[in-house]
Amino acid sequence: MKYIEADIYSSKSKKDLLIGFLYDEDYYTLEEITNDLAKELNQDEKDWDYVSDISNNLKDDELIVRVYPSDEKSARDLKEKLEENNLGTLKFFEKDDQDWANNWKAYYKAFEIGKNLLIVPEWETYDNANNRKIVKINPGMAFGTGTHESTYMCLEALDKYVKKDMNIFDIGCGSGILGIAAIKLGGKSATLVDIDDKCIKASEENAKLNEVYDKVKVKKGNLLDVIEGKCDIIVSNIIAEIIVDEISNLSKHLCGQKIFITSGIILEKKDLVTRALIKESFEILEVKEKNDWCAIIARYV
Repeated sequence: MKYIEADIYSSKSKKDLLIGFLYDEDYYTLEEITNDLAKELNQDEKDWDYVSDISNNLKDDELIVRVYPSDEKSARDLKEKLEENNLGTLKFFEKDDQDWANNWKAYYKAFEIGKNLLIVPEWETYDNANNRKIVKINPGMAFGTGTHESTYMCLEALDKYVKKDMNIFDIGCGSGILGIAAIKLGGKSATLVDIDDKCIKASEENAKLNEVYDKVKVKKGNLLDVIEGKCDIIVSNIIAEIIVDEISNLSKHLCGQKIFITSGIILEKKDLVTRALIKESFEILEVKEKNDWCAIIARYV
């Protein structure tokens, strides 16, 4: 299947304006590319897990945002609007599913998160787990490898808050990485929900890959609309506006520890989400920040 991949070349100083513009244009699946990861890892070409990709060649203020227009006309229209608003330049390419898979394999390497998790791409072997819980992931066409700041912070929070025999709902599951990680951390069951067929397929395949399929239910639907019952933890890595709209529905699905973990929130939207949570009787336990993104952990009281 063919698809359009578009790279928007801009600057970090325009990031908030650019992302807000893309949301207004109904582009919610975004991939940010900067040199932050390479700088954070302090890598060079001699390192065993050296990440050789476009981010290494970017200057400190340079930013690429990757989006996926529905067709070439949409890509051209987006290019014109970006240039009119002085937000960046756009280059787009036609690719197929196999290109996507091969591109991930070029730079996605095993890495540790928190005290207990080790994220490993399906195509790599990893013998030195150091007693960590291995989560194998092949993202396919779905969002969620653990490398993006929002997914990383959700995994850190799950590592801290998931206890043995808890039930977890993952709303907007993408690749299924969050729900699967929760099971690996001792969770009893995980219900994964997404509206995208590619995400449903990726989540099911990753659950089988991790041998947790018997503890995972994958459902297609809009957020909590297809969920029945209650759980100890709801995790949701989606954009702030959708999170805010869904907060009023959370309490009827929470029991036990009543924890809500959410990310996909740019820093300027942090207060919007925290205010909405407090209004619905949630106590803010933590706010985590990483490279202009934040995650919020709250408990219903």
